[in-house]
Amino acid sequence: MLTTLRPLVALLLGLTLPLSDVPGPDPDPGFETITEEDVLADLTFLASPELEGRDSPSPGLRKAAAYISERLAAAGFGGAGEDGSFLVPFEASLPDPVVEACALAVDGSDETFVFGEHFVPVWLTGGEATGEAVVLGFGIDSDEDKYDDITGDVQGRIAVILDGEPRHRRKFDGPELSSAADLYAKLESLGEAGVAGVIVARRPEADSGRHSKRDAPPAADTSGAKLSFRHTWAFWNGERPQPPRPAGFPVLEVTLATAEVLTGIDLATLAAKADKSAKPPRPVETGRTLTMSARWEDRPLRIDNVVGVLRGSDPELADEYIVIGAHYDHIGVDARGRIGPGADDNASGVAGLLETAEALGKHPPRRSVLACAFAAEEDGLVGSRELCANPPVPAEHMVTMLNMDMIGRGETKEVAVLGVTKNPTLDKVLDDARTFLPTKIKKIVTRQGLELFERSDHYSFHRVGVPSLFFFEGLPISNNEDYHTWRDTLDKVDIDKVTRTTRLVFSTAWILANRDERAPEPRR
Repeated sequence: MLTTLRPLVALLLGLTLPLSDVPGPDPDPGFETITEEDVLADLTFLASPELEGRDSPSPGLRKAAAYISERLAAAGFGGAGEDGSFLVPFEASLPDPVVEACALAVDGSDETFVFGEHFVPVWLTGGEATGEAVVLGFGIDSDEDKYDDITGDVQGRIAVILDGEPRHRRKFDGPELSSAADLYAKLESLGEAGVAGVIVARRPEADSGRHSKRDAPPAADTSGAKLSFRHTWAFWNGERPQPPRPAGFPVLEVTLATAEVLTGIDLATLAAKADKSAKPPRPVETGRTLTMSARWEDRPLRIDNVVGVLRGSDPELADEYIVIGAHYDHIGVDARGRIGPGADDNASGVAGLLETAEALGKHPPRRSVLACAFAAEEDGLVGSRELCANPPVPAEHMVTMLNMDMIGRGETKEVAVLGVTKNPTLDKVLDDARTFLPTKIKKIVTRQGLELFERSDHYSFHRVGVPSLFFFEGLPISNNEDYHTWRDTLDKVDIDKVTRTTRLVFSTAWILANRDERAPEPRR
């Protein structure tokens, strides 16, 4: 139906770019693949709590990279990395465990505990300790909440505690994890009490209860999953940052099942009773002696951009590239255990990237296409900067870069596009793209929000001379009160808007990938 209606729509709208001026394949088969159902499917996976906020690096980020690679391959793209891989690595210096210096054992037992499966160290803690294990509930000492788990003589002991806080609807902050759940606040209190070391049990999230409320921060279910070292911790807009404080003793995180093996105590039942009563459990002597050690150091770690390439259909233009991109990382988990799902920032942009790639793959355009999902954007555009420093194709062969970052909030029929002031010839391309196909975008806001132009991945391309446009949800950014908070959840993303914006990006990419001329270098 779209094939027969498109010329009529163009005529009725007075389109200034006739179809004959843009040779190439028919865009309609690809355009029809951009649906709300597909957008929602991508968002549901990328913003799921199981990915734990997609910090760079993290197991959640690697799962997202695998998903993006599979989607690009299914769209007909090949990998732009070595040996055809979609993963294009770079390195960043971050805290990382020294595996051979991390250990856990129960004295007198043959039980073996494996790094990464049963335990991982906690950043800013380290050393060796041996002591009798005592279970101290959640390890909370809060005068404000009139709650104290740290009682009795614990000098020289190994404290075994649960992460978080009791899941009670009224105690602490009700449906949200309060400051009492902060791991480093707990370690400070335990250190003052004289413990020799701490074991922290990661507790699986309940299916129901206080954290099931709509605005409650999601938490990852680590049951049956391998643990992971937190290389960084998240900080949120609107909250006063509480930097983690070093502890002078070893701290290991373990699974709940491992903690129960270590102590011989049914910790799940103990926690459930505290959830119901909101009263601190009494200390439990385990009669067992634990030996533990932890160490970490800063060193270069691998992080992956995900890059796919679609070869153009015109031999004369196939060595030129349209770049479409979005960052797939977010800021992870905070020390309380709150996860930032990053549904709008930037699972929405990645969904747009994947849908655009799929649409372009239906009938490859005249120019080739690079589809780039960037890591470590939240750390200062690190992934895109590294890609531009070592590009899979020469920068001078890149015709235009289209970046999608936060496209899921604000007015449904409106999109902000930054970069026109640097690339004035692209203004008309945007106007034509809006009406050339039924994008259902009624208004494109340009020449505003210039203070944001340097804050997303297109800027790395702009710096190396590639004309770039930044597709964004709306201005000012302060309208989005959930930006960089744990409240950036899937239910608050406008799927219709993401779909409309994606259609606009596809239409823009299609015009740029098929017309004869290319935009001049950007203004600096």
